[in-house]
This record gives sequence, structure tokens and C-alpha cells, in this order.
Amino acid sequence: MMRIRILAFVALWRCVLFVQAFSSTAGGSKSSATSSASTTCIAASAPASSAVTSKPPSPASTHRVKPIPYISTTSTIEHSRALSQYIRSGDRVLELGTQLDACTETIREAIGVDGYGVFVDLKRTETTSGRSGQGSRDSGMFQNSGGENAKYIELEQFVHYRSVLDDNVDSPFDVLVLDVTAILGNDLELTALSVIFEFVDDMTRRGKQRPRAVIVKSKTIASLSRRLVHAQRLFDGTVARDFKSPSRDGRPYIIAGVGVEEYRRTIPHVLQDSDECLEVGCFSGTTTKLVHDASTYCIGVDIGPKIIKRAQAEHPEIYFAVGDAWRSLDMLRIKRNAAAVRESTSPVSTDAVLSGYDVIYADIGGLSGPDGLLESLSLIDGLSYALEPRCIVIKSLCMRRLASSLRAYSDIWERSQK
Repeated sequence: MMRIRILAFVALWRCVLFVQAFSSTAGGSKSSATSSASTTCIAASAPASSAVTSKPPSPASTHRVKPIPYISTTSTIEHSRALSQYIRSGDRVLELGTQLDACTETIREAIGVDGYGVFVDLKRTETTSGRSGQGSRDSGMFQNSGGENAKYIELEQFVHYRSVLDDNVDSPFDVLVLDVTAILGNDLELTALSVIFEFVDDMTRRGKQRPRAVIVKSKTIASLSRRLVHAQRLFDGTVARDFKSPSRDGRPYIIAGVGVEEYRRTIPHVLQDSDECLEVGCFSGTTTKLVHDASTYCIGVDIGPKIIKRAQAEHPEIYFAVGDAWRSLDMLRIKRNAAAVRESTSPVSTDAVLSGYDVIYADIGGLSGPDGLLESLSLIDGLSYALEPRCIVIKSLCMRRLASSLRAYSDIWERSQK
């Protein structure tokens, strides 16, 4: 019996080796066929109870998943218009930071009798002046008009909003409505985005449906929506922006691309001859050289001394320095040192150093993939406030995905009026 088992095992092993050898020499459709043959051979040798059946490809693997729109508004009028446009009859809607005002009524009218709304706010306390912190909230709204399709919840702390998601585990929400200042007390961009990501992830993990839209009232997120650009939309002309002039709110434009090709294709769309540029995460300096040739100069910075030594050897006409992109003020010191090398016969102007950079290119390890979104936004904010660039180009899949979802309602409304 033992000998029979050994012979069976040897025969099976030869079968596997034969299939692997054939796979390595065949190509195209032959490769697929040998892979199938290998699976058949192994399955036939295994007991019936352990036979593996291949699953059909999931819908997500056969077509591109459409991004969930994150619609940003800045005013009550914009917010009300967006609610009317994106919420449908029968929808289940979660509103965080409800004001129990006209916008709440807009949601209730939009969902109709077949929909359901959960309206969440923090408990309001009496102020020292004796006036209530409720403002214009009509706390009796649901009692006065019937609350069969609505529920109002007051939380002790904002973090408890997760309990609302848990209570509705069997009936996911179609739309999230978020008033950032109302629920958080300030327009906290990163916190608001983390809430949105957690909501979308929670709804998606349940496997029943993806939320159809997120509507967020936030000036900081609306600003980011107008400034953040998907690189492909830049190339195909879908986005009409003059990246060679400052944005209307003075914050830098952000162009997010994936891969070296997209990263470098932005150069003619962004740079002017008079620009002073910086690349953080320059590696061997290839992109730094391209940016340098299209501008007044470009300084290359990377955290690795050996990398910088190699880049300097390959491109001696460019200034390279060891530096950490997260220490944004160091980038000004590097600019001062570079200016001292270029202008060795004259003193370096303080104003010239403090003027920062016109364009920054960023290719940072850990941020170029699907993770690290909040870290990417944090880095961009640090570079923006310290160096005041006109434009930042970042090689980052997570930032490009965010660009696919974020939409300023002001832009949507303007297009609809043309």
C-alpha cells in the first residue's frame, strides 16, 4: 500500500513538472491552456471532497468601478441645491451635523414616504449667557410633522457616530450628508475626509451596496475639490485650469498622477521659464533634470545620501541636497544654500529665499501607491504653507483616486447653467 502511494505521488509530481515546463515555453493562449491543464491534473488526483472549483470573476474584476462622488458645498444655498439634485425618492440618508432647518426639510422631501433619514447632532448645552446652543434648530420638527420615515439622534461625543452605522448594519445608507463645522465645531478637513472614508468603507464592506454619493458642506474641502486635478483630465482637456497662474483662493493647485510617465507629462502644462522649482524624492535626478530644463532651475532633494551623491554625479549642473520632505522649512535652507553656490560673488537675498518655490514635484516612497492618503494631504499642506508654491505635482495613486471623487458643487452648478 505504501509503495502504491509513493508511485502515485511520483506520477502526480511528474505531471506537475511537465505542465510547468510546458507553461514556461508556451505563450499567449497556450499559457492559459497549460494553466488550465495543471489545475485539471491536480484536481483529478485529489479526493473528491477537496476538489477546488474556480469562481466566476466578480463584477468588479470585469469592469471599472465608477468612483463615488464626494460633492462639496460652501453655503446653505449650494448645500440645498446639491441635496435636491443627488438625493432620490426612497433613499436612506445619514446626515451628520443636522441643523434641523430648511436643509433637513429638503432631505425629508427628497426621500419621500418610501425613504428613511437618520439625522445626527451633538447634544447642545446652555451657554453662560443663558441662551441655548441650539441656534435655529427646530428640535420638534419630527414630532410636529410625523417621524415615521425619520429618526433624530443626539450624541454625547462625535466619535459615537459609529454606533449609528452599527445600528443600521442591515440597511446601509445610500447617501451621507456631512456638515463639518456643525458637527466638529470647526472646518477640519482631514477629520472630515477620514469620516467620509470610514463611512464609504463601512458601507462597502457590508457587501450589499456602495453608497451612491457623499455631500459635504466644508469650505476647505470645496477649495481642495477645485484645486485637486486628476492628471488624465489635464491631458485630455476635461479640466480647464490655468496652472501657470495662482488659484483664486491663493492655495496651490495639486495635480495627481500615477507612474513616471504621467508625472513627467505634466511639465509642459505647469511650468514657465521663470519658475523656481523643487523636486522632493528626486532619486537619480531624471525628472529633476527635465523640470530644470523647462524652468529657471530645479533643486533635487532626497533623504538618502548615496542617492544624492549618484544624482549629483549624473547631473553636475543641478543642485542636489539631502533632505526630508516632511521638514518643509529645511527646503528654504536648501534653497539658500543652492543660491549661495549659484551666486558665489554676491550675497543671497533673504526675500529671494523666503519667496519659496513656484512649483514642487513630489515622488515620496509610501505615498505613490493606494495607501497613505491622509499622509499625502498632510505633506501637501506642510509644503503649501511653508513654501507657498503655485502648483504641486504628486505621484500618488491614492491622491488621483481622491481627485476622481472630489467635486466642487459650484463647478457642477456653473456647467449646468451654460
